[in-house]
Amino acid sequence: MKIKPYFKTTLAKPYQGEHFHPAGTSVIMNTTVSSKTLGDFMIMLPDPVSLNLNSAQNSIDLCTQLKKEIDSSKEIKIFSSKISEDILKSKIPSEIKLLDPDVKIYRILDEDKVFEYLQNSMNIIVLLIVSIESFVNLTIPADYKHEHKDKKGKKVVLNKLEIVKKLSIEDKIEILVKIKSKPNIKQEKFWKTFKEIKSLRNEIIHYKKKDSKVDEMWSPMIETLFDSNLQTFLQESVNLINYINPDYLDIEE
Repeated sequence: MKIKPYFKTTLAKPYQGEHFHPAGTSVIMNTTVSSKTLGDFMIMLPDPVSLNLNSAQNSIDLCTQLKKEIDSSKEIKIFSSKISEDILKSKIPSEIKLLDPDVKIYRILDEDKVFEYLQNSMNIIVLLIVSIESFVNLTIPADYKHEHKDKKGKKVVLNKLEIVKKLSIEDKIEILVKIKSKPNIKQEKFWKTFKEIKSLRNEIIHYKKKDSKVDEMWSPMIETLFDSNLQTFLQESVNLINYINPDYLDIEE
């Protein structure tokens, strides 16, 4: 998947010029930059939602290749208290399991590639949540007021800035669903996937050891990162955005 990484909303009085388009055509939301290393230049205004989704796709492509390379390993390590080393060397795993049902057989994988996969897959999870939250924060109307009752039953009115800062991503999504008059989003398939991604993101960001045993935190996460369909995670994140605003993303064919 490739998404055009700029805002496609036209300015009220768009710039007319030859910087990127023929004279007389409208440049789509541009910005000027003064860089110490590159000098002054003009670019289309980058959209953080699209940029992060594209970054996630790049990492997914890399993870797909890495997983194939990791899975190509044929080396194994066998632990058995009943079978001698000589016999272990002469038997295949299925035969060993018949001789010792309690045997432990582990694959020996390229750890550098495993670590590279984990780094990129963790980035993907974070990027997807950042993309969705950026979309929500950008899409809530500037003049919108949100009324609700606090824990004491007192009426509270939040402006957009307060909504962005104080409410959870789930609450902000529900506000957008209400603004856009959409059906119950929690019944959609992508909502379950979103909650799964959000939960995994929390585990990555809020690192917590369980009973001081670091492996009890890492092992399940590693399993999830290898067993999850990362491309589906991206697609369902895009589906969530498209459900709320089908005109927001400009996906290239």
